Amino acid sequence: MRKIILRKVVCLTAAAVISNTFYAGNYMQVAARQISSAKQAAVSLQYADQTVETHQSDDSLYHPDPDNLKDTTESGDMSIKPGSDHSVTQPKQDYGKTLPNADEGNVEKNTDNSEKEQNSDGLEKEQNTEDSEKEQNPGDSEKEQNADDAQKEQNPDDSEKEQNAEDSEKEQNPDDSEKEQNQDESENDSDIEDSQLDTDSDNSEKPKITKLKKPVLKASSKPDGTIKLSWNQVKGAAEYILLCSTKKDSGFHRIYAAKNGECVYKDQGRVPGKVYYYQLAVFSKGRASRADSKKIPGRSLEKAKLTQISNVSGSRKLVLHWNTVKGADSYEILRKNAVTGKYQPIGTAKGAATSYTDSERDGGTFYSYKVYAKDANGGRGNYSQAMSQMAIDKDKKMIALTYDDGPSAYTPIVLDALAKYGGHATFFVVGTSVPRYADSVRRAAAMGCEIGNHTFDHSNLKNLSIGQAQSVINRTNQLVKELTGAEVRLLRPPYGSYNTATFAAAGMPVIMWSIDTLDWKTRSASATIQCIQQKAYDGAIVLMHDLHHPTVLAADKIMSYLKSAGYQLVTVSELAAYRGGLQNHASYSQFRK
Repeated sequence: MRKIILRKVVCLTAAAVISNTFYAGNYMQVAARQISSAKQAAVSLQYADQTVETHQSDDSLYHPDPDNLKDTTESGDMSIKPGSDHSVTQPKQDYGKTLPNADEGNVEKNTDNSEKEQNSDGLEKEQNTEDSEKEQNPGDSEKEQNADDAQKEQNPDDSEKEQNAEDSEKEQNPDDSEKEQNQDESENDSDIEDSQLDTDSDNSEKPKITKLKKPVLKASSKPDGTIKLSWNQVKGAAEYILLCSTKKDSGFHRIYAAKNGECVYKDQGRVPGKVYYYQLAVFSKGRASRADSKKIPGRSLEKAKLTQISNVSGSRKLVLHWNTVKGADSYEILRKNAVTGKYQPIGTAKGAATSYTDSERDGGTFYSYKVYAKDANGGRGNYSQAMSQMAIDKDKKMIALTYDDGPSAYTPIVLDALAKYGGHATFFVVGTSVPRYADSVRRAAAMGCEIGNHTFDHSNLKNLSIGQAQSVINRTNQLVKELTGAEVRLLRPPYGSYNTATFAAAGMPVIMWSIDTLDWKTRSASATIQCIQQKAYDGAIVLMHDLHHPTVLAADKIMSYLKSAGYQLVTVSELAAYRGGLQNHASYSQFRK
């Protein structure tokens, strides 16, 4: 009874396979795979039959209960879904697990044989399976043959149509097979040639990694405040990248990628005087190789400043002084050409020098100068302010014009005359007037004139204690230094009144006069002019007051006369420098040869 039921299951499975095959239409290859699956199921049935015959006497060994056995075709486990891979899932069978130990050998042997037959290759496996089925189950084989015949009867023309289609295709394309074979061989040969060409191309086009030489980077200052960076062209380099940092060993970042052929870049917007560090990185094509320059400092040089031009350091010599500029390797000195009006280089001060002597100058003639700082790479800072000075010839006549009680509203008239005739004068100022006419004080100092002390409020120093005298003197000194930056070195006591205590309070020479024009009394320009024309001599010190309008009106004619007479218009200190010098705690009224 059990054998009949199992056979029924197999038949139903085969019927489901055939039905699904018809559903798939003319896909004959799919049908063949399904029939093969059905044959494998028949082989499994064969082993099951053998087991049943061996143990017919013990019905309790069989797990399947005929009353509970389900038709697997109803569950859909063996259906072929359209669009799937047309595979068939067979019901899981687990025969013989509860068999007695005495027959385990036979069952295992049959199972091993089944696995070997299922794992055999293609046609051989199917052939062996069919032969076994025919020998052991002639009835089953006959049924399968009848099923196949029935299928052919239902589709009598399918097989014939497929065969005719194949024959027709062969007749129309008799050389296709041969062409395809030749084409495959040609493609194989072509692939081999292409592979060889690619290999040769890779070997020939593979770039050689060339070690780049280190570039040389230079930084120089420009007058406009920029830092000029220049470098040499490196053979094999395709990229040039400039890096910058405020620190020597860290913090470098990219500031510029140079274009092909570029070798100069101007770094703008840097703080003048501040040091920046630069490095140049060069790369070969594809960045296969890299080389870096040395890290170098660079800065925008600050503007130099002339602080003094001395004309008392030697006859016919002018000595220029300026401030130190950080980063400067040297300084270039320029002098104004009296004919063209342009500044031309006259010399260089190297290293840390901050002075330069211009020799063989004509006494009584003014010269104007500028200076700028230079770095080691040819860069430079901007020009300093212009400063002028008169050269002094000790062998020519000299006279010192002095003006007291200023500054005043009339002081600029005197300054204009000095500028016109190229002379210096000494102004003994009153401290209370300095802030009010600060511009005149600054202008006089810039022209090379000398600023002396006439006390803070025109006090009579004889009537003051040493402490009081020091107070009125020092207050004026401080005001002048704040305006001009220069120290006050001379004192003229008001009314010409002083004593020994005055020297102690002042700590500087007392300057008196040898020619008194009495302008304060006459208030006459012509009287003042006439006095000087009659009394002028070499080494004299002339007393006047720029507080009075008639006095300043006489300035132009006075200076014109003295210049034509061959006098050099000098300050008191300039006169003293070539006529014996000055000492503190002493008074002077003239400086003769």
